[in-house]
Amino acid sequence: MAHKPQPSVCLFTDTFLPDVGGAELVLHNLASRLSERGRRPVVVAPRPRTAKPLDAMPALAAATAQPYPISHYRRPFSKRWGVRLVLPRLIRLHRRYRFGVLHCHAAYPQAYVASTLKRLFGIPYVVRPHGSDILPGERIRSNPRLERRTVRGLADADVVIAQGEFLKEVVVKLGVDERRVRVIHNGVDLQEFATAASFSHPRPYMLALGNLLRRKGMDVLIRAYARLEAPPADLLIAGTGPELDNLRQLATDSGVADRVRFVGFISGAQKLSLYRSAVFFVCPSRREPFANVILEALAAGLPVIATAVGGNRQLVRDGHHGLLCPPEDDEALAVAMQSLLASPERLESYRQAVPDFIAPFNWERIADQYASLYDEVAQAA
Repeated sequence: MAHKPQPSVCLFTDTFLPDVGGAELVLHNLASRLSERGRRPVVVAPRPRTAKPLDAMPALAAATAQPYPISHYRRPFSKRWGVRLVLPRLIRLHRRYRFGVLHCHAAYPQAYVASTLKRLFGIPYVVRPHGSDILPGERIRSNPRLERRTVRGLADADVVIAQGEFLKEVVVKLGVDERRVRVIHNGVDLQEFATAASFSHPRPYMLALGNLLRRKGMDVLIRAYARLEAPPADLLIAGTGPELDNLRQLATDSGVADRVRFVGFISGAQKLSLYRSAVFFVCPSRREPFANVILEALAAGLPVIATAVGGNRQLVRDGHHGLLCPPEDDEALAVAMQSLLASPERLESYRQAVPDFIAPFNWERIADQYASLYDEVAQAA
């Protein structure tokens, strides 16, 4: 008897490669591992805004080699208008691939569109909010019309996936029955980080990485670094964004420009090496639903100093493999950094605690959790 193939999984997203960030890489890694498991994923993503050369984008080059199809749709006119114009494409793809489950990688507009598809064809769907799409005060929650659509999309979903306990609380407060919320963390490739080469830098360094936006708190980090007396380690900040010039000026005004290095955009092997060679990692965010950069730092074996906001409180156990400090408090952040720099024994004990904590976040385990959830949802439909 011929083996019946697994139902196809549609991964419907509002952002994907060649844009490179946490959400894009999570989706790429999930699709890759679902392919390896014979789950037949199909990624439905917006057309790239600009063309980017593959040789400059290792993550994109890797994605194009993966055995999963990508169908690009035209971006909607706005968050309010044209969001359902992707429906004909989804219907055509369903007729071709016969989706068993639709997985929305955003609460809006993806879940809002999926609720219509579910009514038309009975396709069950799960939703994994990014975080900023459901947080109070962010753009979508600040618009009553978009918030209503978001709530509707979540209400009609078979399961809502929260990346951590913090986002689970946010989802439940939006009216979703707690019994329909599952916590599945983002994953990280532990083997990939374990085998990374060293990064070339003349002195020891502490590392921060992320988009250079105000909410990431890099200005607080620079002010905290300037408080350190004769720091034995440089500060390397990786990433790009609109705050770069302001941060450079702040480093100059604070008298630490010679010890703060802005690495720029990094990916692939260079990013792995940058993590592996750091003394420890710092996440100074003002808001952080679930920081993939912390997962990556832990995968590289690094202790982490982070602000006690959002998902950071789940990813960093204070006094175990890192330290938590209040947001917006450069003095407290400086004290935390100084405490690790001045105590090699404490730093080493934190390093020793990292592997056991990060092991459950290995992508192989996370992919298995998703595959099991898809089967459960499809069978219940």
